Order: sequence, then structure tokens, then C-alpha cells
Amino acid sequence: MKKFIFLILSLIYIAAVHPENKGFSRWSFAPEYGYNKFDGDINSGSLQLVPASVQQISYGANLEYGITPVWGLSLDYYYLPLTGKNNLNTINISTNLYTSDFNATLNFTRLIFPQTKSRFYVNGALGLGYAYYTFNKSPLTKGADLKADQAYSIPITVSLEYNVSKSLAFGTKVQYRAFNKDNLEGVSSMNFKGNSNDFVGSGTMFLRYKFNSGKKDHLRNIKTEVYSPNDGLVQSKLNAEKISKLDQEISKLEEIVKYQNRLLDSMNVYLANVGSTLNSVSVQDVSGAEMNASMNASFVSNKESNNNGNKGRSKVSVDDIPAIYFDFNKTELDENALIAISRIAYKLKSDPSLYIEVKGYCDKLDTESQNNLLSQRRSDRVKAELVNYWKIPYNHIITNGNTNNIAESRLKSRPNRRCDVFFVKL
Repeated sequence: MKKFIFLILSLIYIAAVHPENKGFSRWSFAPEYGYNKFDGDINSGSLQLVPASVQQISYGANLEYGITPVWGLSLDYYYLPLTGKNNLNTINISTNLYTSDFNATLNFTRLIFPQTKSRFYVNGALGLGYAYYTFNKSPLTKGADLKADQAYSIPITVSLEYNVSKSLAFGTKVQYRAFNKDNLEGVSSMNFKGNSNDFVGSGTMFLRYKFNSGKKDHLRNIKTEVYSPNDGLVQSKLNAEKISKLDQEISKLEEIVKYQNRLLDSMNVYLANVGSTLNSVSVQDVSGAEMNASMNASFVSNKESNNNGNKGRSKVSVDDIPAIYFDFNKTELDENALIAISRIAYKLKSDPSLYIEVKGYCDKLDTESQNNLLSQRRSDRVKAELVNYWKIPYNHIITNGNTNNIAESRLKSRPNRRCDVFFVKL
């Protein structure tokens, strides 16, 4: 028992001090407790029957090092007390067997289903073991029977394991050991001649502790692709990320090109109007009080000023500024609308004292509130274009969505779907 405790402590120490690598935890330790059944033979004379074997309490421990999520190596140690008697009840055997095994382990579940999220795993192991055993026979038999011996074994293991948490797993295990000796019962002089070697089967329950699993991923908890990603999938992911970044850069370049095109449109308007309309704009100054009143209510267009006979109001020629038209129930700006806005922007930039009112209209095919809302959205869209792309001061533009001046028509008409721009000079 002292040797068993010493070995367990040694295994725990090795697991604790061994450095982890590749960023994964690999060590796990599992104490076990269960029963064993001895499969041996004793020559009982003429009957030549196998002895009766009694189940005995067994215990041990297993230390495993994971190489990958599928493969690993393990070292275990077990105490297996063997008891039985021959069929004539003339000999009772009692053997204390201590065995240690070095195994290659395999996770069948992870091998077959590498991406499974199941907490249940079926594991197997195959190894080579060394055993030391002592005998206690009653009554003593004739002949020079051994009092102690040693043997080699081949253990085969199958286990079912359930991951309770990242650190703990609970499971059951079945082992079958084949020994190279035929005298585990300690009565070699009475063994069947030419019979097969002895075997020991055992069934145990265990609780596995996975070292450092709280700090880093343990190989028993991760998918295979996490440990060894598919190169093709990794490259595809990297390519997708690069393409996404390129798309973002292209979008930025498209915005820059779009802005530069609008500047070119403005320049074309300038070149087309140099010495003509833009140079012939005539204005009359208005007082600051009158401008403030106009800003608080609404701007009065050149035509409104003429119709109402207002005098002293600034007069600005707008014949070269067409209305801005929209598609049915839309607020998007088409090419003609952008050109019109570029002309408005140039006029505003050429004279910083100019202010404008943008009035929006729409077809009268909906309720008054909906019509007003759509008209306002159209005027706001024109203002956003002037402010965001042409850098016109925000407070130089007033928007007004008002359908009251639209003719009472319930038909779709492009002239109704527009924004008019009215200039005032402060």
C-alpha cells in the first residue's frame, strides 16, 4: 500500500512540474476503484477443472499525456488481489498482484467524429505491463512452489467517459490483461500442462482531473481542427479577410472618385457659365433684420418677390438652376439632380453671402401627413448633398417640405416630384 501511495504522489509531481507546450494542457490524472476477476487454472487430478474465482476489490490510478486530441500516452498502476480455489476445495489461493502499464491511448469518438460537441467519449488503450506478485496458499502443497514472482502483461482497455466540466470527467473502464506466466495462483506444480497463460479482467470507475484546464484549453476538451487546423480552410479564411479589406478600400476609393467627379461637374458648370449667367447675377442688399425675419419664416423666391411687389428684397437670377426631380416615392438623386446640385453649390461658393431655401414637393397620392413627410425628406436629401459633399455651411440652407402649393392632381406627374431652390442674399 505504501508503494502504491508513493507511486501516485510521484505521478502527480511529474504532471505538475512538466511544462506545457503549444498553448494546450495535456496532462490528466484519474484514480480508479472497482473489482477484478482471475482467470487461471489448477490441475486438480482426474477432473482437471478450472478453479472457482472470486471477485475482489481493486484500485489504481492512471496518468495520461495527450499528444493530440485523438492520441496519447498513459502510465498506470493497479493493485489486483486474486483469490480462488480448485474444484475439489483442497487448495485456496490468494495472490497479491501489483502491476504497472505503459499504454498508447486512442479517443475513438474524436477519431470518428473530429468536430463533435458531445461530452461522451469512448476511449481505448493498448500497452505493455510489468507485474510483481506474491502468493498465500492454504494448505501448503508439496513441491518447491514459488513464494513470489514477476511477469509481463499486455493490457487491453476500453472506457466510457463523460466530461462533467473543463477540469473533471467521470467514467467507467474495462480492462483485460494477458500475462506471460501460468502461475499467478502460486501452485505452478499443479497447472495444466500446455494450457494457456493466466488472465485477469477488471472493471473500475474513475474520476479524471485535467491539469491546468482552467488556464488553457485541454486536449480532451477541444475539437481536432482547433489543435491542427486545416491549411486549406485557414488559407480560405485569410483570403476572405483580405478580400473584405480590399472591398472596404475599394468602397473608400469609390467615394473619393464620386466626390472628385462632382467637383469636376462643378468645374464644368463654371467653365460653361464664365462670362455669362453667373457673372450677370444681380443682387440688392437687404437689411439684417429683414433677413432674420426671412430665415425665421421662409425664404421668398425671386418670382414671389416680383409677384408680391416686395421691394428691397435681394434679387438673384435662378434661371440657370433647374428644379431637382425625383422618381416616384423616392428620395435618391439621379445624374441630372447631381448636376443641378453642383450648379447650386458653385453659386453658393462663389458668393458666401448667399442663402437658400430648398422646398420639396410630391404627388398628392397619399395622406397630407405622408406627402409632407416625403417632401421634407426630399429637401433634406438635397441639403445633405450640399453639406456633406460640397461643404456648404449648414446654416446657409433651410429645408421645407410643404405640399400646399402643389396642384390638386391625383395623377402621377414628374413636375410634382421635385425640389425648388430659392436664393436670398444677406
